[in-house]
Amino acid sequence: MGSVGFLFHRALRRARVFRGWAGAYSVLDPPGRFWWQRPVRVVQFNVEDRYGVYVPRISGRRLAELAEDLHANVIVVFARDPWGRLFYRGSSLGPVHGKMRGDLVRELVEEAGKRGIRVVLMVGHTANKFLYKLHGDWAQVNRHGEVIMLEHVPANEKEYEPEWPILCINSPFIDHVKREVAEALGLKASGVLLDSFRYQPDPDKSCYCRWCRDLFRREYGYDMPVEPRWSDSRWKDLWDWRYRVVARRLKEIKEVIRNVGGVGTPLIYNSHPGGWGGRNNRVVEESRESIDVVMVESSEADREPPGFISEMSKLSRAVSGGKPVWSTRNYFHMYRTTTATTPVAIRQGLREAIVAGASPWLLVFSSSYIQDPSGLEAARKVFEEHEKLEELLDGAEPVRYAAIVYSTKTLDHYGRSQPQHYVDEVRGFYYALQHSHVPVEYVSARDIRLEVLQKYRVVILANTVCLSDEASREIMEYVRKGGGLVATYLASTWDCNCVERYEPSVAPALGVTLKGLLRLDWSYLVIGDFKHPVTRSVGKRIIPWGDMDYSFYNTRTSPELGWHTLIEPYAGTSTVAYIGLTEFPWGDEYTLGRSPPPISRETKASAVVVNRFGEGKTVYFTGQLGRHYWRLGLPEYQALIKGSVTYVGGPLPVVVDAPSTVQAEPWRQGDRIILHLLNHTYNQRILNRGLGDARQPVAAFGSHEAVHPPVEVIPVHDVRIRLDLEALGLGYEAYSAWLPLSPDSKIEPLVRDGVLELRVGRLDEYAVIVVEPRR
Repeated sequence: MGSVGFLFHRALRRARVFRGWAGAYSVLDPPGRFWWQRPVRVVQFNVEDRYGVYVPRISGRRLAELAEDLHANVIVVFARDPWGRLFYRGSSLGPVHGKMRGDLVRELVEEAGKRGIRVVLMVGHTANKFLYKLHGDWAQVNRHGEVIMLEHVPANEKEYEPEWPILCINSPFIDHVKREVAEALGLKASGVLLDSFRYQPDPDKSCYCRWCRDLFRREYGYDMPVEPRWSDSRWKDLWDWRYRVVARRLKEIKEVIRNVGGVGTPLIYNSHPGGWGGRNNRVVEESRESIDVVMVESSEADREPPGFISEMSKLSRAVSGGKPVWSTRNYFHMYRTTTATTPVAIRQGLREAIVAGASPWLLVFSSSYIQDPSGLEAARKVFEEHEKLEELLDGAEPVRYAAIVYSTKTLDHYGRSQPQHYVDEVRGFYYALQHSHVPVEYVSARDIRLEVLQKYRVVILANTVCLSDEASREIMEYVRKGGGLVATYLASTWDCNCVERYEPSVAPALGVTLKGLLRLDWSYLVIGDFKHPVTRSVGKRIIPWGDMDYSFYNTRTSPELGWHTLIEPYAGTSTVAYIGLTEFPWGDEYTLGRSPPPISRETKASAVVVNRFGEGKTVYFTGQLGRHYWRLGLPEYQALIKGSVTYVGGPLPVVVDAPSTVQAEPWRQGDRIILHLLNHTYNQRILNRGLGDARQPVAAFGSHEAVHPPVEVIPVHDVRIRLDLEALGLGYEAYSAWLPLSPDSKIEPLVRDGVLELRVGRLDEYAVIVVEPRR
């Protein structure tokens, strides 16, 4: 028997058996998959309070009853808190929490097991005040000699004593973490959660402690550079080394889990994809072999667009290579942890995870649970829905049409200290397509292979600057064989090492050659062909290109937003829009200095070109179209995105006629189509945006910090759906349709001319429609 087989059978022999609502189960659930590879419902209960005010009122049984009442089948709790206090007894790893009654973790494992609920213990919290007091040299230290902290401290506050110092994984702290992992599994936890190591590459948040400096010097033969010089290979080496450090430690911890808990015990990693500069997405990408489940902490959701939790779920599934994704919705609004947010925010946030193929995860703090349990009913409702839908979710695959390439190397080496300048281009395309009801997913740049790309009708290089030669060849072969490609700005002009090529590597497919950059504060896009599918829905001939800088501190305009590449189209490449120039760098109207100047000249320089390459089509934009939609949301930018994507991709497999506030997510299980409709038609949420300072500022009329939660959902009426049966590969004569969450409602499909038509008379918050062949 091979080593893998030996470990597998050893894990089966060690499997713990629980009794509960699902009967007996082990680490391996039928049919031949581990329990964490199936849809789950997670509640996380955090005690993150310096004085442990509510700890005496919390017991393992009470937490197990909470999970059972919510219809959760997984509960996550701390093994210890950020002060190093343990929630179980009999350990030498730190002090027991002084206010804990009994043995919280052991009691929870026992009580949860009776109810068929799995317990995951969060270990290795990188903040540990107790250890810091004993071993101050284990702390991360930045290039200025400051201890790196997890807590938020006002920028100008001086003489601050760290409360949550982040400990370094190159110090002996990593051995302490491994012991925490082993003890957690000895307590019969079903899995362990690592809440990210927070080992950042960013200059003022990266570690220069003696352990890091010694290790780096041994591996590279020179000292860690301190100043960020991106033209210096030593700085790039240091930046990339920090990711390898995290990947190495995760691999070591996975080995501990495998040795102690067996092959079926998962390592769950909090990627926090929309926080910390998005750096953890690369950690996940480089640690796919170690991470079993990605926790998608979506704490930014209250200040991000509706659909953010879905977006982060899709992004995390992409960078992880398709690992199970469990996505969070906070119980509270913004950072008001002691009270519940609105029921609508909880329900719709958890549903955002579900419709994107993730398992829903509710995060509750002890203070809000004790002080304000009013939001629990909202979570219970969604978890009950998830229970009913579980069979329809398990094994479902998205209906694939458009794939946006996400490049962690572009984020790091092109975005550098301002990754938003790359990410905004990507996210602008994503939300324009979501708002247009075009099925859209992310694909990691690491996974650009022909067999992956051919699952989609369109691939989008949204300023994907860094692209390897191999990936470029695969993309061109994909287009040659009939795929569609949309690219913008500097896409593929740098190689896999993020060194400039000064020519797009996919230039033959785009039908252009690069001649230079046109560096303009403001410019215009001038439509030249209104009859072309890319531009026919735009509705305007002259479109401003650029935007003011909202900080308005060092510059008037947002960096590079008015810029264009200067290109020479190949013979046979068609130009459908041109670059317009301005006479002045800023305009005078209304508030002199912020507005765009008027167009002064229409040029013959191409701004949008279309090309045929083999059997496929391409569209190339010389500027950053996605950033414009992300920042401004104007319909002309949305129309250009949808027009270009559907031009190269062909007819949509699923067409949803509904307002842009309805999120439509189609899935399939074999010949069964499952369409989720999530209604984001809310009250206004983000009410105010500041314009930044000026040399002679005046007082603001109101604050620029107003963020409201959704309070009510406005029903949408007469939603019409069309399924292109040929595009979906369905050729049956008759179909049935049903609403699993509304069994008393009737929906009748009508098939004509190869299209199945449905009508939903009224959409309230959420609906699921199932269409399958009538047997």
